[in-house]
Amino acid sequence: MNIKKLWKKIINDLNEYKIGRTNLTDISVKALLFIAMLVLLPILFSSDRITNFSDMRVGSISTRKVVAPFNFYILKTDKELAVERDEAVKKVPYYFIFSDSVYNLQEKQFTQIIPFLIKNKPSAIVNDSTEIIWNQEILRLKEELMTRYNFEISAANLNILYNFISNKENRTKLQSIGNEVLKELKKGISDIGPDHIKRENIVVIKRGIEEQIEKTDFVSIDTLRKDLDEKLRKNFSENELTILNIYFSRLLQPTLIFDKELTRNSVDAAINSVALTKDMVFKDELIVDKNLRIDEKTFQKLYSLEYALLEQSRREDNWQEVLSYTGKMALLAAILFVYGLYLYSFRRKILNDNRKILLISIIIIIQAIFAAIFTVSLDWPIYVIPTTISSMLLAILIDSGIAFTGTIVIGLFLGGIQGGGYELTLYTIVAGMAGIFAVHRIRTRNQVFKAILYISLAYIWVLAALTSIRFESMTEALRIFVYYLLPNALLSSFITFMVLGIFEKMFDITTDVTLLELSDLNHPLLKRLSLEAPGTFHHSMIVGNLSEAAAKAINGNPLLARVGSYYHDIGKMEKPEYFIENLMDADNRHNALAPSMSALILASHVKNGLELARKYGIPKLIRDFIPEHHGTSLMTYFYNKAKESFPEKDINEADFRYPGPRPQSKETGITMLADAVEAATRTIKNPTLPKVRAFVEDIVDKRFKEGELDECDLTLKDLKSIIDAFMTILSGVFQHRIEYPDTDKKKTDNKKGNKRKIEEPAENKNLSEARKS
Repeated sequence: MNIKKLWKKIINDLNEYKIGRTNLTDISVKALLFIAMLVLLPILFSSDRITNFSDMRVGSISTRKVVAPFNFYILKTDKELAVERDEAVKKVPYYFIFSDSVYNLQEKQFTQIIPFLIKNKPSAIVNDSTEIIWNQEILRLKEELMTRYNFEISAANLNILYNFISNKENRTKLQSIGNEVLKELKKGISDIGPDHIKRENIVVIKRGIEEQIEKTDFVSIDTLRKDLDEKLRKNFSENELTILNIYFSRLLQPTLIFDKELTRNSVDAAINSVALTKDMVFKDELIVDKNLRIDEKTFQKLYSLEYALLEQSRREDNWQEVLSYTGKMALLAAILFVYGLYLYSFRRKILNDNRKILLISIIIIIQAIFAAIFTVSLDWPIYVIPTTISSMLLAILIDSGIAFTGTIVIGLFLGGIQGGGYELTLYTIVAGMAGIFAVHRIRTRNQVFKAILYISLAYIWVLAALTSIRFESMTEALRIFVYYLLPNALLSSFITFMVLGIFEKMFDITTDVTLLELSDLNHPLLKRLSLEAPGTFHHSMIVGNLSEAAAKAINGNPLLARVGSYYHDIGKMEKPEYFIENLMDADNRHNALAPSMSALILASHVKNGLELARKYGIPKLIRDFIPEHHGTSLMTYFYNKAKESFPEKDINEADFRYPGPRPQSKETGITMLADAVEAATRTIKNPTLPKVRAFVEDIVDKRFKEGELDECDLTLKDLKSIIDAFMTILSGVFQHRIEYPDTDKKKTDNKKGNKRKIEEPAENKNLSEARKS
């Protein structure tokens, strides 16, 4: 508990220590993330990665002259090593140990059990059609067979066996077959089948002496049992086979035991015996001159020189690995600094949001971990690194601009620090841009297929270009695409969409996919709103249309504006009868309430709406529309009514204001204006388009002068575009309709009937709070 209090005190102290427009806590969080990335990312990639000659590939043109600084051996290529190791392994035999103990036991069993049984035949064996009477001698004999010969058989089967061997001819045949089996066991019967023997050489170790046998002479226990079964069927009847199968199954055991460990060690020794080098380059020998094309032989010399330099550094203890790690940190620091400078200069809002900075950092770290696993741990080609995962996640979770710059950061990092060079950087950036374009306006999860197509095309483009520049084989390029790049595009896209929901939940981020799911009018909350407060539901739909059109006009997020508008008034479901759009022809309940009480009821729909939204799991981005669409605006009608009703009292204006906050985004600002416009324009009598436009302009101007739009990014130019967008929708709402002949009659009947008792404000400028709230 004390630790918790101490931690809270430290955080409060850091928050109070201001540095410019921010505080020490904010700077500390960013500094910790920067240091964590600076330390962790270079560790993921071994200092053994080749970077000195990463610009020199097979088929490329040498940019400089390279001379051997000392004598060094040329390493064999992976392909050469694989071929030579396979050849070495083919010569390694399978080792089997001949078990003398098993053979001696079986020799004793085959030669002595039948004579023993004949010699010790029980005094009486009684067989009956319904039962078998056992005497003490049978039971004693059964136990003695187990003790003497390790031969286990039931008393009933022993009785049957006695019946069988009592026939001399059967006994003779059985002993003859047993001798043949014993000869095979003496040669050696294996415990594994020939299907497991992949190489030609087989060695049997008998009493410490190795003896090589031909694969054709190799017999397994299964083969012996099969041959034995054929012999028994030729010499005995089906009824006799049952007891004979039981008899031989108790006796037959393999005498050759496969020595798995010795065989595996011999294989390892054969592999290790293959030399890693094939030739030598001498000091001052020219490896490659400038402006020459690099062939496979030259590339292998450069590759070998790189490792020779590394080994020399280790032998001489000259801190090469430390210097390499420090260099990687310095390079990474420069890349991250440039990224931070971009955020500071152009995306300050993102930079100030530590949650989003943490999200970006985690995505970059995960991308680095993927690269380290594939290229360091698994030693796979750079083509399998799924770099587009980070590009697509950043585009969907934040925006395309952050995704674009983030992709460049990852490309530079992987190309420079991982050792992939220009080629990996190019693949990362081009394919990343294709992935961003495929998902930047994502509407359904089926867009995964669109992402796969675009990324695959980007890979083909880059691969074909590099192959042409280097005069490499198009067949090899096709192999690289089919084996590496196409699976990369498939898996990257599927992984992105699989983990998207995890990031949404972790960081409370609402993507367009989630917005589309929330826009479904069958959503439980919207379904309730349509049934419990139908007037509010209709109002929300119109506000949604107004907001969507306005957001589109100013390049905002139309989908967010529309969906946020759908949920902005859900709190009215708690007391729908107190909001005029739900009254129909009922009495206005506010007429019987004090203005202050009416104000409390109207303001309560904000709190109720937030509680409902949390209960139904509505994301924060949508929840923000509930309090921000009113901001801190004044409930003018009830405030004026309070002043008129109690002229002698000093009415506190704050009691008639919404709790706020003011709109923090363009979309919530648009919804504030759309909500006021939709509610207020209903009060216009005999509306015409000029009259409606003047009315809308007056509402927007009033909100602007009150300062309600000061904390969102809406400009004066945006406000004009918003008004124009509103008028496009409202012109359809207030379109001229033909008045049918019976209209006058209906109006007369309505005047005679029950009139609505809802009190409208005297002037249009005093907006009906019960309507627009």
